[in-house]
Order: sequence, then structure tokens, then C-alpha cells
Amino acid sequence: MNVRKHAVLTRTATVVALFLSVVTLGSCKKEVTQVVDQGFSAVYTVSGSDFKTSDGGLTYTINLSVPEVDDQIVASGGVMVYLSLNNGVTYEALPEFFENVAYGAYHQAGSVSVDVTAPDHQTVIQPPSGSFLIKVVILDATPLPS
Repeated sequence: MNVRKHAVLTRTATVVALFLSVVTLGSCKKEVTQVVDQGFSAVYTVSGSDFKTSDGGLTYTINLSVPEVDDQIVASGGVMVYLSLNNGVTYEALPEFFENVAYGAYHQAGSVSVDVTAPDHQTVIQPPSGSFLIKVVILDATPLPS
């Protein structure tokens, strides 16, 4: 008789546990919101004659049209610029100082610019010669909470 009473209690406890599991776990809804931040890159082949000066040769600048650099990238993402003088064998991150010339880069919505100037910003320099590669890497990012 004792075994029978134990079996009934065990079945009752199992049914109650099963019922509670179905009610509580069945009402849970798992939501997954996935934000994927990504990086993109493009390589531009440019010629030294593409660089222009507006200050008598103190600075030469090339403006690259990069529509992927939008307001969101400017506000929260990042843009990195690299220069290759050996057809892509190696890339140097800008800013860079090479052969007494300073290379720099800046961006705004829609464009990336690379400038070349003397380190003192007062010496007239010659425009870059030959062709080379400019790699633009765009990083999409979610801003950290303030």
C-alpha cells in the first residue's frame, strides 16, 4: 500500500512539473537582435598628375569619390587610408613620412582626400610622380552608449 501511495505521488509530481514547464517555458519568447558591423575596402590606382595644388605647391591633394563614406560612417564609423608605392606589394598606413614628404588623409561624407606636403608646411614641393595605389578601408560601427 505504501508503494502504491508513492507511485501516485510521483505521477502527480511529474504531471505538475510537466504542466508548469509547459506553461512557463511555452510562454517564453527568445528574441535575437543581431547587429553586424562590417569593414569594406577599395583600392584606387592614381597618378601623380591627379594631385592638384591650390597654394602654389605647398600642398598637393587628390580627392577620391567614395560614396560609401556616408554620414553614419563619419559620425560613428572609421576610415583608414593606406598608400602603396610598389604596386600593392606593401601598404603604408597614412599619415606617413617618406622621402622628406608628409602624406596624410582625411574624409568627409562622400569623399576621401590624400594630401602631400613638406613637413614644415612652408616648403614648395614637387607633385608625386608615377602611379601608385591608395587603399581605403571603411569600418561601420555602432557607437558606444554615453
